[in-house]
Amino acid sequence: MDAERIYGKLERKVDQAAVKVTRSNITQVRFSNNKIDITNTWDEESASVFLAKNGRTFVFELRYEEDLERILAKALGTLEKIEKNPDFISLNDKKNTFRKKSIKGKKLMEIDGPTFVEDFIDGIRPFVKRAGGVFYKRDVEEWVKTPFNSGSERLFGVELVARTFNDSDYPVQTSIATSSDDDFDKVMSQDKELLELSRNIRNIKEGREGKFNVIFSPLCFASIVSYTVPMASAFQVDMGMSVFADRMGERLGSSSLTIYDDPTDETMFNSKTFDDEGSPTRKTPVIERGIVRSYLHNFSTASKYKTETTGNAGIVSPLPWQIAVEPGNEDVQDMIASMKSGLFINNTWYTRFQDYREGIFSTIPRDGIFYIENGEIKESWMGIRISDSLPHIYRNIEGISRETKKVKWWDETMHTKSPYVEVADVNISRSR
Repeated sequence: MDAERIYGKLERKVDQAAVKVTRSNITQVRFSNNKIDITNTWDEESASVFLAKNGRTFVFELRYEEDLERILAKALGTLEKIEKNPDFISLNDKKNTFRKKSIKGKKLMEIDGPTFVEDFIDGIRPFVKRAGGVFYKRDVEEWVKTPFNSGSERLFGVELVARTFNDSDYPVQTSIATSSDDDFDKVMSQDKELLELSRNIRNIKEGREGKFNVIFSPLCFASIVSYTVPMASAFQVDMGMSVFADRMGERLGSSSLTIYDDPTDETMFNSKTFDDEGSPTRKTPVIERGIVRSYLHNFSTASKYKTETTGNAGIVSPLPWQIAVEPGNEDVQDMIASMKSGLFINNTWYTRFQDYREGIFSTIPRDGIFYIENGEIKESWMGIRISDSLPHIYRNIEGISRETKKVKWWDETMHTKSPYVEVADVNISRSR
């Protein structure tokens, strides 16, 4: 599909239109019980089409360009009947230029998925009962065309999520997602990271309720911030579905906490030079030294708030691209060694919010919950739940490591670069 050609068939029939064409080549290698289940390769192409006419807006997806005329006719008919969209003002009408982007993963591109997974399984097979997971290699091209701007770029990256079980069926999990050859050795050593986690399993017990100091791994903390940063969308704020509502300029966390939406980091897969309406992207501090600094905007929400777009369109709703948590200056092993009594939590599943505005949530830790006493791992826990709030978690941060890791895990975790983070007095309840 061709974004310019599709746009040419729309521009005289509506007031404004935007076309985003995505062409992707994705390799997936899925494995379980120490063997590859399936290898898939997808070559896909699609277009997202936005239309605005007489204050009304409509979006549709296009799989085949030859279907455009038929779908467009229905879309134009619908535009005549629906209510006006009070939230849409305009696409960005400024002519923009975009920074140059380079692919930094030439060695990663050469990875053969099935061979990589076979080698990974061989590396851990003698030491664990079973292993499973999924490996992805993604190569994506995107084109955007609006009345005012056009651009194209390429996204590339590899991603591994793997989980092992010991003889007692206690699981641990690892994840890595990167676009940079600087992380090549880390990608190739994920088997060793899993085995190191597995060696910490001992004295498996049902966890206890109470208030605990917790060291969150990058994977676990990334999950928490992956539910936080989307709430900085001005659309979410306006809906009242956001912990950031009415908190601009207020303290939400410790002075050691800074969280960015950072599409400028080209070592991560979802690096972007422009958004869906042709605005340049930029690094945006959502929380800076604990203070709420910015919402995420497209052109319309920025106009409403009398500010500038942050390059986060989603035309209908602004959205983050990829998250970066600023590292600290501590060593994770020192953080563990200095803990008198507390937990190391490696991962969490099924995060659910009871109150978005107050950030009250619960989530189920899994894949490595280790009880620490006097700097040593004494027990491996299961059956617990974190029942707390985002402001309480963020304000009680006591330590942040200088070591970071880039992770991505299914729908639980966005592409995120996170350190290890120690938090005091986390509320732990039983999950069953």
